[in-house]
Amino acid sequence: MLRVKHMAMDDNDRKTLQALQTARAEHKELAELLDFYYELYELLFQAKAELPAPQVRDELARRWRLEMGIPQLTFDQLAPEPASFARLVMAVADLLLRHTPTWQVDRQGWTPDALLAVAQELFETWETLTAPKVGQEAQGMTAQPLFLAVGFALAPYLQRAAEEILPQLDLSLWVQGYCPVCGGRPNFAFFDQERGARHLLCSRCGAMWGYSRSGCPFCQSKEKQTYYQSEDGVYRLYLCPACGQYLKTMDLREVQRPVYPLVERLMTVGMDLAVYQCDNCSQVG
Repeated sequence: MLRVKHMAMDDNDRKTLQALQTARAEHKELAELLDFYYELYELLFQAKAELPAPQVRDELARRWRLEMGIPQLTFDQLAPEPASFARLVMAVADLLLRHTPTWQVDRQGWTPDALLAVAQELFETWETLTAPKVGQEAQGMTAQPLFLAVGFALAPYLQRAAEEILPQLDLSLWVQGYCPVCGGRPNFAFFDQERGARHLLCSRCGAMWGYSRSGCPFCQSKEKQTYYQSEDGVYRLYLCPACGQYLKTMDLREVQRPVYPLVERLMTVGMDLAVYQCDNCSQVG
């Protein structure tokens, strides 16, 4: 029997999986969620390890795009091989169905070319899909199993691209509230340990970039934002009174442990649930 040789998983990805296991042991109330994401991340991290490095623009082109506010990455640069991408989508769909057995999924028409077309559609319209407002849950494409499976399967391609492209960017030239690599919107932020400067985390490729402490990265409003703060001071939930969108934020000055962004996004799911259920959040100061 022919054995498929798997490439070694990235060290940070292995540590992220270990952090998920630790979180699972400490937070039994999140066991079902963390079990699902452990299996998902293990699948996606291994897929990422086997992807080639994407093509990177030359220095002049990178600088021009930064200065013009244009993300570096286009869908063509991802260059997913149709059959391999389709297999990953199917594996993700199998995982989704194991953890959500009530779903009914008709995979008729899920051809490699059709799945790539869906992936391109998601890539080019993600800005409107990743910034839920107060009182809203996921709607439209992202609430459908097909788009959910394709979106998850696209993540390793985007993350692999970010790992290659981000270190080559002069981020002092980037002042936008969307990702300099792929154009995705943030769904988490960090205050760094040195000065408390704010860094945004892309919701789809995982890139991080600096952004002003004041103002809303979604609508660029400079109006003062309302926020909730956790009792230990580690987490804040910022709410924009102008556009109604929100951003979870972690203050790294308040923690003395390794921090893995993908895990923190999951461990703060209670914040998302609270916002979805909040009808009067704008009056909380």
